[in-house]
Amino acid sequence: MKKKILLLGFSTALISPLASADNQFQIFTHFDAEIYTEAQPVQAFVDDFDAPLKSGDSAFTYNIFEVGVGYGNFKVGLQSRYDYVLNFDPDTAKYTHTEKNDLEFEDRFYTYYLDAEQATSNGVFVSYDFKFLDKNSLTITPKLSVFSSTHFQDATVNGEIYSDEVEGAVTVDYNFSKDILFKKFTPDQKPEGLGYSLDIFADWQVNDELQLGFSVKDLLYKTDYDDSGFVKGQTTEVPFSENDNGDITTQPTVSLKTSAFGNTESHDFEMEMRLQAFADYRINERFSTQLTLKRYDKDTFSQLKGRIHFWDHWKVQAGYETKSEAFLVGIESEYFGLNLQTDSLDLDKAYYANVNWYVNIKF
Repeated sequence: MKKKILLLGFSTALISPLASADNQFQIFTHFDAEIYTEAQPVQAFVDDFDAPLKSGDSAFTYNIFEVGVGYGNFKVGLQSRYDYVLNFDPDTAKYTHTEKNDLEFEDRFYTYYLDAEQATSNGVFVSYDFKFLDKNSLTITPKLSVFSSTHFQDATVNGEIYSDEVEGAVTVDYNFSKDILFKKFTPDQKPEGLGYSLDIFADWQVNDELQLGFSVKDLLYKTDYDDSGFVKGQTTEVPFSENDNGDITTQPTVSLKTSAFGNTESHDFEMEMRLQAFADYRINERFSTQLTLKRYDKDTFSQLKGRIHFWDHWKVQAGYETKSEAFLVGIESEYFGLNLQTDSLDLDKAYYANVNWYVNIKF
């Protein structure tokens, strides 16, 4: 499988149409870091879960850094990524908040559900801009990345826990490079993973005023890990029960397969695709506006921003995004861009933050 992935990456890099005379050589770099949490602000979510509890069932962070070169429609470069996605039941957030802050538990079963994916990867990417329609107004860009990875978490925990007592039933399906849940089954050697991802970008200049765009990130995403740590099975711990004679007996039950004593396994790791669409309208030479919709797993965000254009292809912009309730400010040109977006300048209160910058030098 690994040989097929490497062959696919190198073959795509070598197969490119001949460049025409008006193609430009360029050097570029790009960085994007986005984080969003529900139930707690980002800082509290990461640390002590000690802020006032809000309704919510998801959290994510997507981070990517790229540097590369381009010639004409062809680009190739190096890539580093860190991605983390968490879905949880609101009742689980309430249980965690109650436990960490020494609050009084309710006398009931709490739903305990976590679905988490995290991966760090480093690799190479290649893309090509295919031009269509009159005046090349439609551009479709596939982008293939091939990468290695030694750090990942892939966990599903599902069940229920009764109040603050050791009672309940939980099913665990957990693969990892480092055991952060049980802290007992980390493999002696880090797993080695080789993977690939495919993104698709489409951009259509409908006329002089209107531009439409659509992208699918991680349309395909898969990493094959060798020697993965794992914990799989069910834990059921009932503090006591009464037999036919009226005697009280304890009945703890643990049925888990683990990576203890070097018992590792292979694991296929996948990530959900992310969708984004935009409509950009040029009002006049000075002003333009853009509406953007993005879908990350179960979360949908919509953003409206306005721009003021000046000098030669420079623009300043500001906007607002629903769901995250975040404000955007930024400046962009053909050669440089910087955008900052958050729902609060006080980092202890922010539930969303995004930093994006790029540099593009053409020769």
